[in-house]
Amino acid sequence: MDPYQHVRAGTAYPAVLFTIGLNDKRVAPWMTGKMAARLQASTTSGKPVLIRLDPDAGHGIGSTRDQAYAERADVWSLLLAVTGDPAFQPSAPRAAAGAGR
Repeated sequence: MDPYQHVRAGTAYPAVLFTIGLNDKRVAPWMTGKMAARLQASTTSGKPVLIRLDPDAGHGIGSTRDQAYAERADVWSLLLAVTGDPAFQPSAPRAAAGAGR
């Protein structure tokens, strides 16, 4: 199964977080980037399509506890952000120092 082949332009895809480890022996990191780029270009939902890259991880097997916790924290943060939790929404941009003078 190749999910890349099933992405359809003009479809409202949900928010997605792709994860990849640079030491993954099963999936080349560029494949994740290619899939994310296609999904970003195809979706009409306006929801984020993100890549989480861990330079020290592989295909999940052999990841340290801290790596697994960090990945889960990122997944939960995205989930809370896209479901509207106020604590996980972007803050308003700050005015530059001296702006408006």
